[in-house]
Amino acid sequence: MIPVRHLLKAQTRAAIRLVGTAAPNPSQGSAKPPSNTKYGAAAAALLAATATGGAIALAESKTEESKYRKLPKQKYPSPETPPIHPKESHHSDLNNPPPRPDLPTIPFEEVEQHNDEESMWYTFRGAVYDLTFFINGHPGGTPRLLMAAGQDLEPYWEVYRQHLRGHVVQWMEKYRIGNLSEEDAKKAVEGITFGDMYETDPIRDPNNLACSEKPFNGEPRLDLLTENYLTPNELFYVRNHLAVPDIDPDEYVLIVKGKGIKKHKFTLEDLKTKFPKHEVVTTLQCAGNRREDMHDNERQQFISPHWVVGAMSNAKWGGVKIRDVLQYCGMDVDAMALGKLEDPKIKHLQFESYDTDETGFCYGNSIPIESAVDALGDALFAFEMNGEPLPRDHGFPVRVIAPGHVGNCQAKWLHKVIVSDKESSKPWKQKSYRGFAPDINFEEDLSHWPPKRLDQGPIVLFQPVLSLVCNPPQNSLMGAKDLTEITVKGVAWSGGGRGIERVDVSIDGGKSWTAAELYKPVEQKMNRQWAWTQFSKTLKLPEDVRKRLARGEQVSLDITSKAMNSDFNLQPETMEPYWNARGVCINHWYHVKTKLDPNREPDSIQHDNSEIEFGNTPSGGKFAQPWGWHGYTTDPKHQTNPRAHVEPEAHHY
Repeated sequence: MIPVRHLLKAQTRAAIRLVGTAAPNPSQGSAKPPSNTKYGAAAAALLAATATGGAIALAESKTEESKYRKLPKQKYPSPETPPIHPKESHHSDLNNPPPRPDLPTIPFEEVEQHNDEESMWYTFRGAVYDLTFFINGHPGGTPRLLMAAGQDLEPYWEVYRQHLRGHVVQWMEKYRIGNLSEEDAKKAVEGITFGDMYETDPIRDPNNLACSEKPFNGEPRLDLLTENYLTPNELFYVRNHLAVPDIDPDEYVLIVKGKGIKKHKFTLEDLKTKFPKHEVVTTLQCAGNRREDMHDNERQQFISPHWVVGAMSNAKWGGVKIRDVLQYCGMDVDAMALGKLEDPKIKHLQFESYDTDETGFCYGNSIPIESAVDALGDALFAFEMNGEPLPRDHGFPVRVIAPGHVGNCQAKWLHKVIVSDKESSKPWKQKSYRGFAPDINFEEDLSHWPPKRLDQGPIVLFQPVLSLVCNPPQNSLMGAKDLTEITVKGVAWSGGGRGIERVDVSIDGGKSWTAAELYKPVEQKMNRQWAWTQFSKTLKLPEDVRKRLARGEQVSLDITSKAMNSDFNLQPETMEPYWNARGVCINHWYHVKTKLDPNREPDSIQHDNSEIEFGNTPSGGKFAQPWGWHGYTTDPKHQTNPRAHVEPEAHHY
């Protein structure tokens, strides 16, 4: 049973809007009514639940608040927040379609009829687009496209403002078929309010920087990653694909079923009492970390979020081994792990989660069965994070932890586990995280899904070696009075259980290198090096730098690092050889720009940037394209605080 609280208080806001669009407009006469019932049925079901479940919802609202925790007290000062100057922060015409008098004027009533798989039209600020070909091209799946088909996009993009960085509208212009009259352009948006299912999302620490607000995707300030070996829960990066469920732990049920096992249902208490508890320290990183590096004036990324640099964190997870649960359900995990039993029907472990979109479409992913049954693999159904119950943003009450794997495989708010001969069919497995060749782009290839050579875009399972300089902070002005040396700190990690053998650092942009000292307080065996390694090095300033400082000059440093893993793989210098249209597996050198000021005391550090856009920045310290908090402050028509209204559940941490 889906926890009632999330069902009633989050999804129905959007469901009301969905069902409303399914009602024929009397003014259309015999016009074809909307027919996107394939996904509208889910919304109708939610409304029915609202109508019949009021008493349950009332009872839920009286649940003891002792079950839920509050956001921990903030440990670190909030990041500097830039003042909003319209001329600097807003780009008034960035998302405005250009005038097209050469195109016909199309009545909005006609647009409304194109709302199913056979024909999908949309309007935006007076322009009309035919995006029928895009039916399978959206990285987040088809349901949301159908949800908005035959309507104006403005109300939807008020919630999903990551579309408002200019390049999306520019791409859509290629598929523009007409214009609305001035009267119809107003009619298309008047009185329409798209329900916001994110009002129950938890409140976050200010130092978890939002790369997108809805769904929330936040990365910790990079300079804080070396403050602790285990990242504090409230700072651990958050990757949400959908709204965050608010699940009553007493109602939680995990369903395990599929090929070769007997179906079982487990409560949270079952998991805690029927199986031995196991703990593992592992780093998680989103496959698309540093995606903003690949979004520039020449090539753009059409998948969200555009992580800047900090979508990587480290924690100790507690739970039960997945192999123990599968064994309880009847699978001979030992024989499978040793290769003594091979069943063609048992190849993958699929996961489905309690989080859903506005149409009821749930998140899902999968891992190879080998990763689940491996006695040394440490794969968990986790219910603890750094010794505490999972926070809501991290999957409370139960999530998957598959050490060494890419972050999206590790489903949160776990609902169903399915043993199968196939990978998950969800778009987050089949579309979003594939590594294509540099000559493949979204505009010509991936938007027309599937591309001609899908086999040449393998699904990301493990990630390459990476290191990041965290301190000194990017774009910092450091006091350098009588300074003769500088200390560099950072983090390094490699996917697939490969360890970090060495990290080299440079303060001259990579012209010269020296090995750093490594710090890893947990012992992990070969091919089980799940946790990151922190590094540090105190370097003497070059003689020419010291002389310039002595003359009272400010001196700029270009600090970078490159890590080598246990397979002797090294980070590449640049991204050009592996640029890819999905923006995944990004691991070229990360450059930190720091300026030394001989007129300031050595312990003083401040940002050397009067136009602070974000707490983190791409390699080199600048955004190539207007950032505007990934579209949330870019457009002058969309300037409201996205968290201006929150429901009481938002205080459940």
